[in-house]
Amino acid sequence: MSAERAEKTANFKVAFLTVATIFIMGYVNGLAMLSTHLSLPVTPQTGNVLWMGINTAFGEWRYLLENLGLFFGFMGGAVFALFTQNLFKNKTNQFFYNWSVFVVPTILYPILLHYTVAAWVGFTVIGFASGAALGFFRKIYHMDQINNAMATGNVRFLGLHFALAFLKKDTRGNKKEIQTFLIFLTCVLAFAGGAFLYAMMYRLDYALALDFPLSLNYYIYDPHRGGVLGFAATYNTIRIIILAVICVIPYFFFPKTPKVAK
Repeated sequence: MSAERAEKTANFKVAFLTVATIFIMGYVNGLAMLSTHLSLPVTPQTGNVLWMGINTAFGEWRYLLENLGLFFGFMGGAVFALFTQNLFKNKTNQFFYNWSVFVVPTILYPILLHYTVAAWVGFTVIGFASGAALGFFRKIYHMDQINNAMATGNVRFLGLHFALAFLKKDTRGNKKEIQTFLIFLTCVLAFAGGAFLYAMMYRLDYALALDFPLSLNYYIYDPHRGGVLGFAATYNTIRIIILAVICVIPYFFFPKTPKVAK
């Protein structure tokens, strides 16, 4: 393999890992929206900080503790990524390490959320994972400011580069601008796609739980809305296994350290 082709392959793998983190974050946020009392995404911090103020005003200290877990977990993950992003000289080992730091807490999150009493522990864990992902994986080809923990920035740049690629006279039709527009479109669709996958399984699980209950161990998923629905623990396990499989697949796409000719 030529050096140029090897570089293109490595760049593709880095891009794939970034898109994979976006998809997984969409999945996890869909999980949080449909299965926690917060009813808000857990990786973007804007809504979480808003709830920190609201929960303080109403004296909801238990929920505030969970908000704080998300907040400090996210900051901790970002700091951890900063100090460990160049821990290994070997590129393959470094990416293997980075991905593990991201996906291990991500897989643990739904387990802690559904099967432990202290919900703030799970929120701290997913906050750490999303903060680390934002530090480790946010590069697609010539772009290194992709936001893989939320969609706000990506939607902004989607509109910006759509205008540059198709509307602005002096840049209209520019191949690089069109490519950049397609990159941000891919990021937005990946985030929505992850949420879509979880929501479809959620709908299927709900239908199956009504018709074919596999367990008597039901949990209440939303106390703020009366706590009238529940799901069998067996179906939770299936969704966790699917998340784990999605997280493992990118291990086969790690960039390799280029061989130096002697």
